[in-house]
Amino acid sequence: MTSPQTAPCVPLGLTPSFGFGDRIGLATPGHIAAMRRSGSGIAPIFPQQSIREMSRTNRTAQQVMAEAIAAVAAAGWTDPVGADADHLKTPADVDVTAAAGFTFFTIDPSGDVDQQVDDYSESQLREKFESSRGVADWYEGYLGKTIELTTGTTISLSEEACMRAAVKYGAAIQSTIKLAAHIKQVQDDAGRAHEIELSVDETDQPTTLAEHYIIADQCLQAGINLVSLAPRFIGELEKGVDYKGDLDALETSLNDHAAIADLLGPYKLSLHSGSDKISMYAALARATKGRFHVKTAGTSYLEALRVVARHDEQLFRTLVRFARERYDVDKATYHVSATNEAVPAGDDLPIEQLEKLYLECWSDVPQGKGFTEPGRQILHCTFGSTLTHP
Repeated sequence: MTSPQTAPCVPLGLTPSFGFGDRIGLATPGHIAAMRRSGSGIAPIFPQQSIREMSRTNRTAQQVMAEAIAAVAAAGWTDPVGADADHLKTPADVDVTAAAGFTFFTIDPSGDVDQQVDDYSESQLREKFESSRGVADWYEGYLGKTIELTTGTTISLSEEACMRAAVKYGAAIQSTIKLAAHIKQVQDDAGRAHEIELSVDETDQPTTLAEHYIIADQCLQAGINLVSLAPRFIGELEKGVDYKGDLDALETSLNDHAAIADLLGPYKLSLHSGSDKISMYAALARATKGRFHVKTAGTSYLEALRVVARHDEQLFRTLVRFARERYDVDKATYHVSATNEAVPAGDDLPIEQLEKLYLECWSDVPQGKGFTEPGRQILHCTFGSTLTHP
């Protein structure tokens, strides 16, 4: 097994980067081939899994690292490689991934975010704010400020905007700073460098510009080595399918979020749930002027199932039936809209049509667009149950 001392994983800094989440431990050779063919100027993160993914697939951080690095060595890849320990919530999460040699630590404070704040009335907001002041001692420092972005947009840190940020993210900012300090301590003690990404994308409502500004500013003031931040963008970023929403409005929003990252950092703007969001990629690259990170995982798993569909028809049919049985349970922690009722079981369909129904085909998708078939979500969300079924 590759040790942290010999694993060629390093912080990637502000270089544009792409995360290849390999849930099956077999996809890295394909990821390397893709990088060699089309990845010029982009730094890869081959070892990348979240705590949730590893739990669902019964893999350890050491296994994820060893399998990815073995593929890197076998392919003769010598350029820098990052290693992303994704969706970290606790010191224990940090400890196990740091020991395996991960260098890019993604903090997920979503458990400390008030998801209902955008629906509070003014009186409810004020009541919640009074109980949140202890975790938002920064409130007075932002109140009444205006920030002019290079895009021409003005961020007004009004009383309401600051109160909503305090209630929604006050506790999350505190827990982020605390976990980042633990990451730094662990890595410093081991003599290893590190970089941190903050994920605030797993919320029901988009991250406002005011919230982005306050969150990032507080993290940077606390000395966090913040290399990347993932806001919750406007529109719908569902698992397994392309972006749903107004692309022109999205690009305007991306420009503003990127301007904040330039103003405060610079740090990279990160796209989570990046699998299949092909219609977003060009806009993200333009808005950030190449200072971006994209995180994927589901696409590689679904492409592995495509291999099954084309080489073992009966196994693929079995996997589809099993996924439908598990979907209503497994989808609980994912942002998806597909339902079993809306997607035919397809038992009587020829295998080519079944593949199109549950995976779609690249030849049917216009250039610059991603997949849209809801059947993909049924297979996507059930990866853990599928891979660990006896």
